[in-house]
Amino acid sequence: MNIVYLTLGLIAIYLYVSAASLLWEGMDRKLVARMQRRIGPPVLQPIYDFLKLVSKESIIPRDANKFFEIAPVLALASSIALLAYTPLGFEPLLATKGDVIVFIYLLALIAFVRVMGAVSSGSPYAQIGAQREIIMLASREVPMMLGLFAILWRLSKLGVEKPFSLGTFYQYNIWEIGTPLTVFGTFVLFIVFLLWLASEIEVGYFNIPEAETEVAEGPMAEYSGRHLALFKLSSALKEFASASLVVAIFFPWGISGYLGLTGIGAVVLDLLFHTLKVFIVLFVSMSVFRAITGRLRITQAVGMFWGRILPMSFIGVLLIVIDVLGVIA
Repeated sequence: MNIVYLTLGLIAIYLYVSAASLLWEGMDRKLVARMQRRIGPPVLQPIYDFLKLVSKESIIPRDANKFFEIAPVLALASSIALLAYTPLGFEPLLATKGDVIVFIYLLALIAFVRVMGAVSSGSPYAQIGAQREIIMLASREVPMMLGLFAILWRLSKLGVEKPFSLGTFYQYNIWEIGTPLTVFGTFVLFIVFLLWLASEIEVGYFNIPEAETEVAEGPMAEYSGRHLALFKLSSALKEFASASLVVAIFFPWGISGYLGLTGIGAVVLDLLFHTLKVFIVLFVSMSVFRAITGRLRITQAVGMFWGRILPMSFIGVLLIVIDVLGVIA
């Protein structure tokens, strides 16, 4: 792809996803408030908050080192790079063989940069939050990666052009291939991915690193002004990208093909339809999950991932493997 078109495309996606993710933040607050019989803030409040933070001065703690100021910029840059590898109703801009590795790497890098920024602040609250972030990162990624690679392996058996590419999800619908074993295994992995997504965006059971009432927002405890605005935007982009992964795997179908559209019109329509699906997935994994669950202790959350969610992932993968290998005739 021409580098100019690639750059313009990434800028357009960045602007669109930024607006959509901040809009979703407002919708989420409103929906949760309604579920709790409160009025809640205006839907556009996150956008007002972001603009207000951008206009305010950042306060640098006395004990902070230089990386404290660099971390928010790196986190946002990593989030923008992540968008280039995110399926958004069509193949990622930089789709290639094995791009799923880059996607997972960038997701982890954003969390790692957040941790380094927290450690650089010199705040004990931020450092406790950073320790929790690392523990949760190590716990949640294993079942997710196991399920993701199993589904991609299943699709690669169909002779796809770019094996282990996120664009493969748009070539074959995982629900429409194989026997009921694959369908049931995929459903089990779908539950695993919903729990992983709730942990990735730190809500409900998994609102542990920031835990406002315990560690004063943990890694973000010392951030303010523009630096906090960059981190907030980075988190919103990561949230949208993570939900996009779930949508691409389990709900890949578009709408332009049914309407016979092609070209830029088809791309725009599929992007809007993809955004609607992302909002529905986030409603389940974020809004409902946050409204009906309370925060776990870190030991309980780790036990849940290694003792329950990882075995669930193994069961889903095993069912898919049995189907592919034809163990049961």
